[in-house]
Amino acid sequence: MVLHLHHVPGRLRVCLANLVGDSRAIIPLHSALLAVPGVRSASINAHTGSVTVLYHRADFDLEAFWATLRRQGCLSDQAGEPAPSHSADSVATSAASGLGQALASALVKSLFDRSALSLVKLLT
Repeated sequence: MVLHLHHVPGRLRVCLANLVGDSRAIIPLHSALLAVPGVRSASINAHTGSVTVLYHRADFDLEAFWATLRRQGCLSDQAGEPAPSHSADSVATSAASGLGQALASALVKSLFDRSALSLVKLLT
C-alpha cells in the first residue's frame, strides 16, 4: 500500500507500508529500480518505507516503476497503486487548490478588517 506520494517532474517519492522495517529489501529493490527505463538514481529508506527516484522526464516508464515495486513485494496489489496517468497531477492540483483557498480567505479577511477599521475611523 502506498502511504504517501510526492512528485515533481524528474523526481518521484513514494512511502510504502510493505517496505517499512525491511532492510533486506533495499539492495535488490535498488538494483531493480535502476533497471527501470529513465531512472537516473534511486534512494531507499527502509526505516520510513521511502523510495525516491530521480528520472529523465522523456524516458521514464511509470508503468515499469509500479511493476518493479509489485515484483519486489513492495506493493501488495494493484489497488495500492495510484492511477499512473494522473496521480502526480491530482496531488499537485489538490495542493494548489488548498493553497489557493487559504490565500483567498486570508486576502478577504485582510480586506474586511481594513474596511471595518476605515469605517470605525470615519464614524469617530
